[in-house]
Amino acid sequence: MEETKKDVVSEEEQVAPEVAAEEVDPQVAELQKQLAQAQDQYQRVLAEYANYKRRTDQEKEQLGAFVKGEALKALLPGIDNLERAITSPDGPEYRKGVEMVIRQFVETLTALGLEEIPAQGEVFDPELHNAVMREDADGVEPETVTEVYQKGYRLSGRVLRPAMVKVAN
Repeated sequence: MEETKKDVVSEEEQVAPEVAAEEVDPQVAELQKQLAQAQDQYQRVLAEYANYKRRTDQEKEQLGAFVKGEALKALLPGIDNLERAITSPDGPEYRKGVEMVIRQFVETLTALGLEEIPAQGEVFDPELHNAVMREDADGVEPETVTEVYQKGYRLSGRVLRPAMVKVAN
């Protein structure tokens, strides 16, 4: 059962017996060299991609922190004015001051791209409005918003918070 080396025929000799051993070695060496180059190139591309991914993740995180910081910085004057309002005495001037602070907040948020969702008197839209009550209202078309309990807002067309409303039957 034991086979000697002479009895075993290599695959190379079976496929191409006319190819000499001297010719196979340079071909194998050249293929090994090409394989090594391809593996090296693959490793480099893989490393470049990992670096790119890490760098873009870092940039996204930094950009998010910057945007959040800018938005908060824009709101700080409103907070300052509310703190001043707390120390002032009650009366018509107090109400006027608080209204001015509200206007300042609305202007700041509008400048940041925030839009109020129109609701009062509008046709109910479940994408923009959250109906929490229904009522039988005379002289009002069905599915019309009759009262707004909480304003809704969107940013760049995306709804941040739907308006909380009462709708006519």
